[in-house]
Amino acid sequence: MLLPLPASADGRHTAGTRVSLSATVQRELPNDELLVSFRVEKEGVDAAEVRRYVNRVSRAVQQRLQREKGLVVKTISRNLQPVWKYPKNSQRIRSGWRMTQTGQIRTTHLERVSDWLDAIETAGAHLSGLNFRISEQASKKAMNALRIEAIAAFRARAKVIAHGLDATAFRVIRLNTNSTAPRPVFYRNEMAMMAKSTADAPMLSAGEGKLKVTISGEIELPFTDFPVREGSSE
Repeated sequence: MLLPLPASADGRHTAGTRVSLSATVQRELPNDELLVSFRVEKEGVDAAEVRRYVNRVSRAVQQRLQREKGLVVKTISRNLQPVWKYPKNSQRIRSGWRMTQTGQIRTTHLERVSDWLDAIETAGAHLSGLNFRISEQASKKAMNALRIEAIAAFRARAKVIAHGLDATAFRVIRLNTNSTAPRPVFYRNEMAMMAKSTADAPMLSAGEGKLKVTISGEIELPFTDFPVREGSSE
């Protein structure tokens, strides 16, 4: 219960002692989602042949991924650009064409990742990056629970301060919440290249992510008259 603060003659509450404080709680959760970035690229003299190669590899990758459950595949970009040469003391000359198509794969089915990663590399795609993270669904559920814990921790600290100042109650004047997402576990393409140098599928570890919620704010305590001991210089 919050007891009413002293009122002035006009009926309004008078301001009490205001204190700023904060409380932080955190929790580690296993990363349950993977984002894979990949690209298909080709350079050559004939633009039509370059385009056909990229289309063929992209189609093969798409067909391979369609056999897996729980994958979301998205095309990020596709571009065809000329390749130029710059002979000495001469104007630039177009020597060919380069096409690049990039895509992204998202999945929470981590048990078969190594199999299809190796397969799409064999099809001709190049891995740009692997990003393990906590899925949005798991993160949202955990964050809601952490906010409740952080508010409880904030109130516990406020009670300690109120007890130290001999206050029988406190009032929350302002409350802010701040959440921090975990830093993703990221594997660069070098790891995938090492896996291709052997006959084995790449060995991956999802790891864990840390969620953190901080509650900060300001409380107000009723004014308390503290006696000054006899003989004090203040």
